[in-house]
Amino acid sequence: MPVSREKLQEYLDQIKDLTIIPPVLIQVVSLPDDNEMSFKEMANMVQSDQILTTRLLKLANSPFYNRGNRITSLRDVIVRLGFRIVRSMIFVAMSDSIFQQGNYRKFRDEVWFHSIATGVFGANECEKVTGLKEPDMALVGGLLQDLGKIILNTIDRKKYIEVLNEFLESGGDIREIEVKHFSVDHAAMGVAAARMWKLPDVVVRIIADRHLDAEKRTPMGTYLTFADLAVRKVGFGSFTPKHESDMLAVMADMDFKADDAFFAKIKQVIENDELFKFSLTL
Repeated sequence: MPVSREKLQEYLDQIKDLTIIPPVLIQVVSLPDDNEMSFKEMANMVQSDQILTTRLLKLANSPFYNRGNRITSLRDVIVRLGFRIVRSMIFVAMSDSIFQQGNYRKFRDEVWFHSIATGVFGANECEKVTGLKEPDMALVGGLLQDLGKIILNTIDRKKYIEVLNEFLESGGDIREIEVKHFSVDHAAMGVAAARMWKLPDVVVRIIADRHLDAEKRTPMGTYLTFADLAVRKVGFGSFTPKHESDMLAVMADMDFKADDAFFAKIKQVIENDELFKFSLTL
């Protein structure tokens, strides 16, 4: 079904002043990587948000990240753990604010937990599977791939519950169901909103890549498409026959083979990941 450009613009007008993505997250993801000025800017951005600061210190002092010496300041967090790890931590620590309009069971299971699992798996396996040394961007991309679903749910929660119910009951294409109810789908909505909010081009491209043909995707987009489908296969979101065929196709595109042991390990890695466990407490 074609997307209505008129409806898309109408929805953009409705959300342009909403803080679906907190400004600090846009600022942090836009920072240049790993230089002294970025360290200082990140610390300044984060320390103005008391809740975020508290969450980062709690996460940094968890057994996974702490190596015996208690971390008491944001500068210590960044210096000890590194810019990219802390950027990932910030996104997970604030993920509940991104998904806050979906605080009901089906949305949390199908969108929030699925998105976090995609990001965590994406970050953990990125270099191993693809050679791409961008685990933090894989996490950000995994979290924001379904931005359009968050927006449609924000625009009309009752209607989006109907979308999820129909999708879960029928196993059909969720984009076609969205167009039937909203006249737009989450793919078009997410890309348009990301551009409007001036997210970095690399993030906009990751959101767009999820629904492009294989030859048009970037390597990161192809990998995160696989991550999205792989975590569904092991229980983080629904997994339909279409998802199965899509996953086989994207693995062929990547020239990557995965057996049952690989998928069993995925589930274990995600559930034991400190960022994922932390997200469950939000």
